[in-house]
Amino acid sequence: MLAPRPTTGDTAPAQPLMSGPVGGVLGLPAGAIAAIAAWAFAGDHTMGLAFAAAAAVILAAMTTTVGAVVTASLSWACYDGFVLHRFGTLEGGRGDLIALGIVVGVALAARAAAAVVQHVRTTESRRDYPANVPPEARSRIRSMTG
Repeated sequence: MLAPRPTTGDTAPAQPLMSGPVGGVLGLPAGAIAAIAAWAFAGDHTMGLAFAAAAAVILAAMTTTVGAVVTASLSWACYDGFVLHRFGTLEGGRGDLIALGIVVGVALAARAAAAVVQHVRTTESRRDYPANVPPEARSRIRSMTG
């Protein structure tokens, strides 16, 4: 008789590594580090945007969708306030909003990619095995059938 048997520890769908609030709050220090890195490149606006987007992507892949949006917004705020403009002044001009769209867009893309990977890992770890197959033998069965 075949029965669905999740592997040890896979009884629930995979969750992000960080909750939304934790991931969102970490966007501020990540954005600050990205702004400091941009200053190392003489305050280059393009590098600043790339660093802000990279900080948002890294955290977005580890948190929830809401956390990814908050992380991206805070990373953008550090970029806009300290790299593009000075003294923490946020602007709402066309270029500022395009930069916000870029940072949020790449963060959401990273979150979507992470969700797909988590779903695939969870789905692959759950297969139907005969009820008497021990977990250590399942990898051999996968390699023979997959």
